[in-house]
Amino acid sequence: MTTATEKRQDAPVPANEPVYIPRVDIREDAERFTVLADMPGADEKTAEATVHNRVLTIEGWCQTGGCPTPGEELGCEFRAGRYRRDFTLPETVDAERIQARIKNGTLTVTLPKREEVKARKIQVTT
Repeated sequence: MTTATEKRQDAPVPANEPVYIPRVDIREDAERFTVLADMPGADEKTAEATVHNRVLTIEGWCQTGGCPTPGEELGCEFRAGRYRRDFTLPETVDAERIQARIKNGTLTVTLPKREEVKARKIQVTT
């Protein structure tokens, strides 16, 4: 397994490119937490999620963007660069069962809760 620092040395974008903080939605239900991160331009080859010491790190690289040939651009706001964001996980997360997938630039990380912390209904009897 590589660390974020090791991965960065082989990253497909130059070191002087910007690092973006992806916008996220975080959801919770009885079974899991779900993190949805907006990383336009990233795909399954350039996105990753790692967990170490209860810290979830999401990263991605966008190789597209930038302005066309000088003089042709009408506006240029989207650039190639790196996405990175860290989250401290609650102790209720089962780190061994975390899953991640990316589709259309949205990274979805599913963080299942440990069985012993899930709410359960207790039957009331007479």
